[in-house]
Amino acid sequence: MLRTITGLLAALLILSAAQAAPLTVQVEGASPGKGAVMVGICLGSLDFGSCRYSQTVQSPAEEFRIVFPEVAEGSYAIAVFQDLNGNNSLDRDPKGLPQEPYGFSNGTGRTAPPSFEAARINVAGPTTARVRIAKSPLVR
Repeated sequence: MLRTITGLLAALLILSAAQAAPLTVQVEGASPGKGAVMVGICLGSLDFGSCRYSQTVQSPAEEFRIVFPEVAEGSYAIAVFQDLNGNNSLDRDPKGLPQEPYGFSNGTGRTAPPSFEAARINVAGPTTARVRIAKSPLVR
């Protein structure tokens, strides 16, 4: 009986390990010394509330790499912003336009409102994605 339970637990561990993979995000365009950069791996929406995984990088270099070691395989979008005022949220003007530097996977959102579909990446094994942070037209 104990051998059976041990075998089942081992099989579950192997299956769960096979269904998760590292996701490396290469971030470019950060402003060193201007605030932390928030990186979110989002499911179904680009809103940070839908980000299943997130990390914050304090005092980033202009370019840096961040690794999410075990991301469940599936479709995601990456949302990144630099928190210039330290309030842990992407500030927006009354029309909803970003007031802090931001970026999304696949370069979406630069000329039109971003969509999850346009920013979507697939994680199926080790994956690397690039996100360029660009200043909002409202950032001075």
